[in-house]
Amino acid sequence: MFFPIVIVVSLILFVYYKVQQVKATGLMEKRWYGAKGSIAVGIFIAIFGLNAMINFGTSIATFVGVIFIIYGGINVFFGIKNYQTFLPYAKQEAEELKKQETQQETAKK
Repeated sequence: MFFPIVIVVSLILFVYYKVQQVKATGLMEKRWYGAKGSIAVGIFIAIFGLNAMINFGTSIATFVGVIFIIYGGINVFFGIKNYQTFLPYAKQEAEELKKQETQQETAKK
C-alpha cells in the first residue's frame, strides 16, 4: 500500500510544481520550480518501476523496472543538482522583485 500512495503523491506534486512554474514571474523561479518538478517525476518513475518489479516478478518486469529505476534516479539526481544551483538565484530574484514592487507602490503614493 506504500508504493501506490507515493506514486500518487509524487504525481500530484509534479503537477503542482508545473502549474507553479507556469505562474512564476522570474526566470530563475521558473527553473527552480522545474527542478522540483523533475525531482517529483523522478520519484514517480523510480517507484513505479520498483512497484512493477515487486508486483509482477517476471524477468521482463524486472528488466523494465530496473530501467525505470535508473531513469528515475537520474531525474532525481539532476533535479536535486538543478534545485541547489537555482535556489540562491531564485531567492535573489524574489528579493529584487519585492524591492521593485515596493518602489512602485511608494511611487504611486
